[in-house]
Amino acid sequence: MFSGWYAVSLDDKGRIAVPASFRHTLAKTEGGPLYLTPFSHDDKPHLEVFPAAEFAKLAEQIQAIEDTDQAELLKQEIFGRSVQVELDGQGRIVLPQWLRDEAGLANGRVVVEGQISRFDIWDESRYQARRAEPERLKQALKLIKR
Repeated sequence: MFSGWYAVSLDDKGRIAVPASFRHTLAKTEGGPLYLTPFSHDDKPHLEVFPAAEFAKLAEQIQAIEDTDQAELLKQEIFGRSVQVELDGQGRIVLPQWLRDEAGLANGRVVVEGQISRFDIWDESRYQARRAEPERLKQALKLIKR
């Protein structure tokens, strides 16, 4: 499971170090490629990073959608715009320039945040601004039993 958040450096070659705990999770589950896809939630662009098995599950869900127009749209936006990457020997991945541009990631600091079965990559300032929205969290917390 991917959990926690980590501020990491994005170098001028577009590389980030995947946090050690995330690499450990990947090694325990499967290893293999990762799939990067741009995403925007509430006009807050970021990247979503899926291990291969999770990306395959997402593909199965989309293939099962009966509304073919909606399924095609999702395939185009998620799979048509995804990029497969591998961890290098130092535990880094390369974020292609066009994906960095779409997600608003500039050289410097980014945040890698666990999302249970995937992890997200955010511009650090955009991540902090999103965290400053406590009302949304209060509403979401009502959905779980504690």
